[in-house]
Amino acid sequence: MKQSIVILIFGMLFFSNANAQKYFGKTYAPTQTVDEFYDIADITKGYTVMGKTELDKGFRSLEKTQAKIIELAKKKGADGVIFTMEEEVYATSSSGSNSESKKKENKTTGFSNNTTSQLKETKIRATFIKYK
Repeated sequence: MKQSIVILIFGMLFFSNANAQKYFGKTYAPTQTVDEFYDIADITKGYTVMGKTELDKGFRSLEKTQAKIIELAKKKGADGVIFTMEEEVYATSSSGSNSESKKKENKTTGFSNNTTSQLKETKIRATFIKYK
């Protein structure tokens, strides 16, 4: 009984921290609104970079992930967020097969089938900015 309770508590702590957002940067007074940008060229005001966050797995929808980042930006006091999304290849897998058949004494037919696939991971990066 005690062992199952300890396992349950450990599991809850593990899963609650597994999806915690990591933030590296400065913190200011919380803000109510945050401007969203998807290209640096779209920012018309002067700004400084105050921090960054990154999510590389565990998100179910891009919209929910974006909303979570905006909420974090508000808590950290950001005036705007620059979003980027990247796919990184972290492994390559190859498989193949060969077969050979002899039809007559001196004639051989060979077949080859090779498949290569890349394992990718989508990362969402957000840069928090503060207007000057």
